[in-house]
Amino acid sequence: MRILVTGATGYIGSNIVQYMSNRLDKYEVFALVRSTSNLDVFKTIRNRIDIIEATSSFESIKAAIDQAKPDVVIHLVALSLVSHKHSQIEELINSNIIFGTLLLEAMVQNGVSCMVNTSTFWEHMDGSQEYRPVNLYAATKRAFEDILRYYENAYKIRAVTLKLYGTYGPKDPRMKIFDLFKKSMTVKEPVNLTPGYQKLDLAYIEDVVAAYEKAVQYVYRKNEFTSETFFIGSGVDLEMREIARIYEECVRKPLNLKWEGRPYRSREVMAGHADIKDARIKLGWAPRFNLKEGIAKMLKTEETI
Repeated sequence: MRILVTGATGYIGSNIVQYMSNRLDKYEVFALVRSTSNLDVFKTIRNRIDIIEATSSFESIKAAIDQAKPDVVIHLVALSLVSHKHSQIEELINSNIIFGTLLLEAMVQNGVSCMVNTSTFWEHMDGSQEYRPVNLYAATKRAFEDILRYYENAYKIRAVTLKLYGTYGPKDPRMKIFDLFKKSMTVKEPVNLTPGYQKLDLAYIEDVVAAYEKAVQYVYRKNEFTSETFFIGSGVDLEMREIARIYEECVRKPLNLKWEGRPYRSREVMAGHADIKDARIKLGWAPRFNLKEGIAKMLKTEETI
């Protein structure tokens, strides 16, 4: 099966590319990148993948699709911002709406009909089932999902959307709560944190990658052209204070934290766990790692890298 991954140099994308490149009996992997992308994430697998450079123009994207001729496109390109400045609005829309729409149009013109799309739990403020975007980033992701529905209906694109909750793993370049925990063990002054009662659902990167593989297999076999969304997380949400306690157990050292050292940010998401029932039933996917197991594996892997 030929797989094209957009956003391939990002943390999740690069882990998907790495995983699938180790299964050459099943997958031929194409990584879509920009000319300015840092390709260091591929240095150990460079001979096992095809790297295709593209700009954000339709002609360039269409040429990339024509070159890869993928059976399935995994779409991960996104600009993720907790909050935005007015100067970032155009880039948000270009990255999260326009690029994906041009990608769909290029798929149609090249006869490519399968996509695994990526979205965010931030579309649902405080775990509500209704659409209540936390930020403009979430709103742009929802806008693209609506466009995707049009292409499903008009051009028989077969697609699923994976709505991700918190993700983590070894050598994650994104600033995560675990970076603050790690920092707290090396500084004299405590690291200021919020009161810590917000609940997070965190999924280990290997589980997230497995969900994408299951989604690829599912959408490739899919005969219907109706939208389907699957929530991907651990299925368990824990208060940040409890997450800190579990991290302490794993490192066997106290964390130097100051709870209530700073206020919650504007529009802080205080609750929400992934309802993974449909992913279990339809995709045949379930997380393998609970939080303690995931943290332990992350720490052990980072020690050996």
